[in-house]
Amino acid sequence: MAIPKRIILIGMKSSGKTTAGRLLARKLGIRFIDMDAEIERLHAEKTGERLPFREIFKKRGGEYFRAAETEALRSLAGGMGDASFVLSTGCGLPLAEENRRLLRGMGTVVFLDVRDDVLLERIVSRGIPAFFPYPDDPRRSLEEILAARRPVYSGLAAIRVECGAEPPDVNAEKVLRQLEASEDEN
Repeated sequence: MAIPKRIILIGMKSSGKTTAGRLLARKLGIRFIDMDAEIERLHAEKTGERLPFREIFKKRGGEYFRAAETEALRSLAGGMGDASFVLSTGCGLPLAEENRRLLRGMGTVVFLDVRDDVLLERIVSRGIPAFFPYPDDPRRSLEEILAARRPVYSGLAAIRVECGAEPPDVNAEKVLRQLEASEDEN
């Protein structure tokens, strides 16, 4: 029962991609890559300005951020050789066709599909994100965003892991079990 060498976690904001990804990488003894950190690194290299990814988005706008995201993904896709890794993506990264193509070629894509009520609670607890279309109605914002994104995430992913409010280690274990089951089928 071999686990894929390259695992890519996608899903909505606050779905636990980064935390589960770190745990999964640690358990497998492979490198963890956080796409947000890659964007921060690329932005600093290009501008000399060190900012958290949220500040980059706020200061430079969504178009700049998405372009930086794609550039960082291209760099990763071309620079990893045969290295094993777990990659945690930003929630908007899979929306661009070029990014989906790159992700498919990089490894096994896993969609962490978290229940709406759990997502809403997690997101609101950290403040309404800039990409929510209705800041005064976060539930409506999330419903509209999920209606558009879930089909994209599902269409890209080789594996879909249903998650609720479980602790991150439980979700990481779910991912591992489904990866093992998927490899057993092949």
